Amino acid sequence: DPVIVAGLGADVPTSPARGGFNVDEIYGELRVPILADTPFFYRLELDGAVRHSDYSSFGSSTTFTASGLWKPVADLLFRGGYAESLRAPSIGELYAGLSRSDATINDPCTSGAGGLFPTNATVRANCIANGVPANGSYNDPTGGQLGVFSKGNSALKPETAKTFTAGGVYSPSWSKGWASALSLEVNYYNISLKNAIDSVPASLTLARCAFNADPISCSAIKRTPSGTIAGISAGLLNLNAIKTDGLDATFIYRSPKIHGGTLGLTANAAYLLKYNVAPPSAPVQVCAGTERCLATDQAFPRFKLNSTIDWSMPAFGASFTARYISAVTEGNGHVMSATFYGDVQLYYSPAWMDHNMRLTIGVNNVFNKTPPICSSCDSANFDPTTYDIPGQFGYARLSYGF
Repeated sequence: DPVIVAGLGADVPTSPARGGFNVDEIYGELRVPILADTPFFYRLELDGAVRHSDYSSFGSSTTFTASGLWKPVADLLFRGGYAESLRAPSIGELYAGLSRSDATINDPCTSGAGGLFPTNATVRANCIANGVPANGSYNDPTGGQLGVFSKGNSALKPETAKTFTAGGVYSPSWSKGWASALSLEVNYYNISLKNAIDSVPASLTLARCAFNADPISCSAIKRTPSGTIAGISAGLLNLNAIKTDGLDATFIYRSPKIHGGTLGLTANAAYLLKYNVAPPSAPVQVCAGTERCLATDQAFPRFKLNSTIDWSMPAFGASFTARYISAVTEGNGHVMSATFYGDVQLYYSPAWMDHNMRLTIGVNNVFNKTPPICSSCDSANFDPTTYDIPGQFGYARLSYGF
C-alpha cells in the first residue's frame, strides 16, 4: 500500500509485488504387507510413493519415496527410508518487489579503524576501481549498518533434496505393571539439498570485490562520490548446496494412576552431527556449533533438549519444562554459553462443569534467564531466532470443549 511503499510504516520502504503460478499434480502410493505374526517377523511391510508435478513457473518434475518397516517382535520396531523432495519457489521469492534491510557489516575499503585501504595494496586498487576516493578520505568506521536490497527472481529453479532416514522404537510390554506408557525412539537423518534459494551474504560480496575484483560482486555495490556505500544488491538466487545429518531421540513415560492422577516424563533430544553449506565458488561453511554461519542471526547448536515432567488429574495438573541449548561460537571466536530455560504451567478443570472448561496459567523462562550475548548479531546483541526475548513471559488461557 502507499504508506509502506513510502516508508512511513514501521519498516523501510518496500516496493509492491504481484505474481502467481499454476501447478498440476498426480500422486500415487502403494503399501505392501509382506509378513505378520511369524517368528522374527511380527510385522514386515514396504511402502512407496511417486508424485509428478507440472509447474507453469519452471516446468515438470517427478519425485518418489520408498520405505520399509520391520518388527521382529511386538516390542521392537525398525524402519528406514529414502525420499526425494522438491520445493518450488514461492510467489514472494519469484516476484517480491525491492525491499531493504540493514545489516552490521565491515567494509574492507574504509581508511578508518579496522579497514584495509591504507595497508593492503590489492584492496586499495580494487576499492578505488569500485568508487572509493584514491586519497583515502573515505574513513567510515567498520561494523556499521549498511543497506542491503533484495527482490524476487522469476528465473529461480526449485530446491531439490534427497533424504535418508533410519530409526527404531522400543516399547517394552514388560513395563505395563509400573507404566501405562513407556517408549524410546531414536532416529538418524541425512539430507542433501541442492539449489537452495538464498542471496549472497553482503559481507561476502564486499570481500570478493575488495580482494578479488570480482565483477559481479563489485557491480552489486553502489557507492556515493565520497565512497560511502549507498546499498548492496542481494537478490535471490539458486546458490547453496546443503548437507546435514543428525540424531533425534524421544523418551516417553507415563505412570499408572496414583491417587487419582498420573505422573509423566517426556524428553526430546536432538544432536546435530553436521550442517555444511557449499556456496558456489567459495569454501564450504561448517555451521554445526556456530552462530551467524550464514551471515544471519541464526544458531546451529550441536545439542538441544526439551524435557517435561507433569502431574495430571481430571481437575488439576502441573508441569515443568526444561529447555537446554548447547554453546555455540561466533565467527570472531566469541563463545555464546549454553542456555537453560525453565517453564511452569498449571491448569484447573472443575468437575461441576464435567471437566469441559479449563483455566491454564503459566510462566515461560521462570528463572529469568537472559540470552547469551551475541557480539556480531544485528538484533540488540542477541539472537532472537534461537533464544527467548529477555524477561519472563506470563500467560492465562480459558478454554471450553463441547
